[in-house]
Amino acid sequence: MSLTLYEYPPSRSGRVRWTLLELDIPFESVSDRGLIGAEHFKKVHPLTKLPAIEDDGRPLFESAAICTWLADKHADKGLIAKAGTWERALHEQWVSFALTEVEAHLWNTARNTFVYPKEARLPAVIEQNNAELKRALPVLDNHFAQNEYLVGGAFSVTDIIVGFATNWARMVGAIAEFPNIDAYNRRLLEHPLCPYSKD
Repeated sequence: MSLTLYEYPPSRSGRVRWTLLELDIPFESVSDRGLIGAEHFKKVHPLTKLPAIEDDGRPLFESAAICTWLADKHADKGLIAKAGTWERALHEQWVSFALTEVEAHLWNTARNTFVYPKEARLPAVIEQNNAELKRALPVLDNHFAQNEYLVGGAFSVTDIIVGFATNWARMVGAIAEFPNIDAYNRRLLEHPLCPYSKD
């Protein structure tokens, strides 16, 4: 049995690294920014992005899918709700919400701020992204007003996945007016295995 993580901090590969550490799974790390765009890496990720894994030679990409797969594969560790339960539906809900309603806007702003070449950027979308974040973040803030974590009252892989997005929002100053998200984010950063940036 072998598992290889292709990663490069501070990318979404932190989600996968944290999941592997929580599950106490041995893995080989290939940390190389040069994989992005490398032709030979298409066999692992068709868009040559990070992260990706090879699990016994089988490639898998998209950080949320990887984390969910790993937690399911090692279900005895209790990091994810069982399939078919209400808690599992909540896992899917919060992961989907974070990726589409929070992270998508953060990433779009990043692309149009420093990722794309200057001539390809569309600065006009940044105001729209900020407006969408202000619609989405209160949903999380309201949840954390009554809950320490996202599912079942306990830390889970759901928090690893969503926590990357909330920490990203913190780093760009988007959660300053949302004290419950801020408190949640601080709880995650205090986890001993958390690899997310605290800057």
